[in-house]
Amino acid sequence: MKMRLLVTGANGFVGRALLPKLSKAGHEIIAPARQEYDLLEQARVRALFRDVEPDAVIHLAARVGGIMANKTYPGEFIYQNMGMNTIFLEEARKAGVKRLLYSFCGCSFGKNSPNPIKEEYLFREGGLPDENAMFYSLGKAANHLQLVAYRRQYGLDWVSLIPGNAYGPHDNFSEKNSHVVPGLIRRFHFAKERGDRKFTAWGSGKPVRDFVYVDDVAESFVLALERHHEELPINVSSGVGISIKETMETIASVVGFEGEIEWDASKPDGHMVKVFDVSRMRSVLGFEPKVQLEEGIRKTYDWFVKHQQEARL
Repeated sequence: MKMRLLVTGANGFVGRALLPKLSKAGHEIIAPARQEYDLLEQARVRALFRDVEPDAVIHLAARVGGIMANKTYPGEFIYQNMGMNTIFLEEARKAGVKRLLYSFCGCSFGKNSPNPIKEEYLFREGGLPDENAMFYSLGKAANHLQLVAYRRQYGLDWVSLIPGNAYGPHDNFSEKNSHVVPGLIRRFHFAKERGDRKFTAWGSGKPVRDFVYVDDVAESFVLALERHHEELPINVSSGVGISIKETMETIASVVGFEGEIEWDASKPDGHMVKVFDVSRMRSVLGFEPKVQLEEGIRKTYDWFVKHQQEARL
């Protein structure tokens, strides 16, 4: 069914990949800029729903960043994410929105959750999230619980997806706010340009992550709009673990950096192993990611080289 869709965070990294796919599926898309409707101002959020009158909502807006940003601004991360999401979900309810997709993060699972991580483990296994991003992680997960509460009380068809470690074009490549893949692409690129013979990497290289290319994440959202109607969220990732060391070596090869990589063990590793169980993604959405890691890194690096003027550096 073709719908009038409100998409928040559309200018973000996932949003930019998602909009063309929604358009191709025939949906009418309304994607207002942050300057038009401040999601931390309840009156503006109320005005947004009054002005748009959507059939459904895909809610991607969030304050995001890597380990360094989370450690530096924990108060801002928890306030802005819990604030905007609490307001937004309440105003969506009041506006009579029956269908809503919410996105939060794999870092919301407990630090010691068994691997592969099942959706059922949220709040039940593994204790608190990793402390390096704990306040962001808990804030986003708490709003997933708000969504669950609204489903149960008001009978709303609101659902959540949990992307793994997503990467791709339009990501944040800045030194202070980037995640693993874009941050390494940036650093290796400029190290190569300077002719550096050594590259200092954070941590030990031993942590294992489950990466997923942003176009695959976007495709899963399009399918979820049609197929996902359950309270339990769905992990969206490759389901394949790869070490940071191997990831770094792949990025260095793609970028063409030929120097030596040395490790700074004084820097944090973050969560040691995080691989997602994607059986529900396969069974409920009927989806399997298409882009393998090396191909995705190559696509991301090609975009970075061509768009440095607009990349978030």
